[in-house]
Amino acid sequence: MSNYVIDQLKFVRRQAVNYVESISDSAAEIIPTGLKNNIKWNLGHMYVIHEKFAFQLAGEETKYPANFNKLFDPGTKPSDWNIEPPTMSELIDLLTEQIERVELLLSSKLSEEINPHYKSSTGLTFTKVEQLLGFLIYHEAMHFATIKNIKSITFQLN
Repeated sequence: MSNYVIDQLKFVRRQAVNYVESISDSAAEIIPTGLKNNIKWNLGHMYVIHEKFAFQLAGEETKYPANFNKLFDPGTKPSDWNIEPPTMSELIDLLTEQIERVELLLSSKLSEEINPHYKSSTGLTFTKVEQLLGFLIYHEAMHFATIKNIKSITFQLN
């Protein structure tokens, strides 16, 4: 069942995945001067936040690969990593599979209330699944813009 929120979420995810497909692992791990994260971190962070907002808060099963929270939770950064991050190929596969799960599991539950209601760190309160997914459109787009910025800086350096 098609819905504008899911369609927009799929659109922004597809744009991000298409944009990073040709970026090498080494380029995706460059942290430009003045920034604290790299392209891999932004992609992994998109995945982790999606699991929380699209699945955990909606009462669905989550699929966090090993160590993803240690690598990509809010407040983490690659300079603190002491474990090997996933490859770009792995991240792209996970991000692609994740958005398919969103459509499969949540497209018929958009108007369902979440319990308990969730209040974000910025004071925004979510009461329905559709609101959680609407927030993810913003979150995905923000990190996609960051990825584009990092890529433009990184490729100017090389």
